[in-house]
Amino acid sequence: MTRHLILLCAIALSLTACEKQPPPATQPTSAPQHDSQPLQMENGASTSSLRDSQLLLRQPFDLERYEVPSQALQTWFDLRRQHPALILYANDPLLQRTSPEIQENLLTVLKQRDLSRLRVDIANPALLPPMTLHAALELGLFSSVYWVVPVESSLDTFSLDIFKDQMLQLGALSDDEARTLTLRDGIISGTVRGVSFHALHPDAALSLDGPAVLHVDLSYLAPLYHGEIKTPLYPLIYRTLQHLRDQNLNVIASTFSYSQLFGQVPLGSRFLGRTLAQIFATPDMLAKNVPPQWQERADALYLPELFQSDKARTILLQRVSEQPDDPSLHYALYTLSRKVKSAQSEALAHLDNAVKLDASYALEYQKLAPQAEERGRPDEALRMLRLAHDAAPENPYYTLELARGLMTAGLQSEAYSLVQGLQKLDWSPYFYPDMPTFLANLALRSDSAARE
Repeated sequence: MTRHLILLCAIALSLTACEKQPPPATQPTSAPQHDSQPLQMENGASTSSLRDSQLLLRQPFDLERYEVPSQALQTWFDLRRQHPALILYANDPLLQRTSPEIQENLLTVLKQRDLSRLRVDIANPALLPPMTLHAALELGLFSSVYWVVPVESSLDTFSLDIFKDQMLQLGALSDDEARTLTLRDGIISGTVRGVSFHALHPDAALSLDGPAVLHVDLSYLAPLYHGEIKTPLYPLIYRTLQHLRDQNLNVIASTFSYSQLFGQVPLGSRFLGRTLAQIFATPDMLAKNVPPQWQERADALYLPELFQSDKARTILLQRVSEQPDDPSLHYALYTLSRKVKSAQSEALAHLDNAVKLDASYALEYQKLAPQAEERGRPDEALRMLRLAHDAAPENPYYTLELARGLMTAGLQSEAYSLVQGLQKLDWSPYFYPDMPTFLANLALRSDSAARE
């Protein structure tokens, strides 16, 4: 999977002038618990229901938010009778192939509405996120696909040859599928998995006859945003959504995913889920100026680039006093406090506050652990691993990292107890076939060391 994610970055690298995003460094965190955070699909559409279409971003619409795109599959599956088109905004086409066994298992999960199996922070997920669209097409959920590719090149330089090469390298297309592709007016069209497929330049016009489902993945913005000086965030969002609105598309569902559980999208952008949900619920916002609170957030992003982190921190402290239940503000304070010498001692307290409100931010503890090791602070590294585990004790990947850290620290009995718990989990034979053997060896090592 790591190889897949690294390769996918090559698409944006070759089609645009953006910097390459770092590959995933950690395993996923648990789903957030705060009520302002992504839904876990408890309120998905009934399998027998039909949804009326609405004009996208011209009428109020709920944006259903999830941690990863594969969680949106239940909503898509429930709408299969309407056989809509899919409009996808993402940096990943989500076309990694599955096996017949995975597809059969996924179909059972969707029919039974076993929603927990669509998560990825478990030992036995039904699917991995990069497989989402492939799986949906194999299930016949969509009549056609329109993938808006996040490129910065002009419409007339959108390259078919580069697109083909990168999609083949990624394994998203077969040779036969690549040969069907043609380019016209900034739209690459062909047939993928037997379905009409279109890859669009962001400025290309999009016209649909029937109903559609929109999915926005936060990774879409990653290749396009280069900081507040070069590419101010809110104007970028407004331009993107205004262009989408102007296509006058009829949609029956709008879904969104953060894609932050593997570290490929920075946690600092997590607030954008709520931002987009507000715009979808009140599309008239696109015809007005950015709200004052959003402008303050933009200022807090802009000022550090002018070496004015103190001023940015003052803005965020005021915002936190007004909205203490917003975890993204606490996380922003954490990142800024690390840059301000006089506030560095307070940084971790701000991170702790963010994690209490949204456990997804515990991923930051995982990143801090190796940094502490590099500074010669193994005690602090172990503390970070404990904090991550305590924030999401049901997350097997955090448990595994803590067990390994305990073994390194010589705390073998505690490590052995954690590994025993991991051995009781039902690990996916498709995605983690070697995990039982790995855990057995780990248990043997920790138990033997504890007896010495």
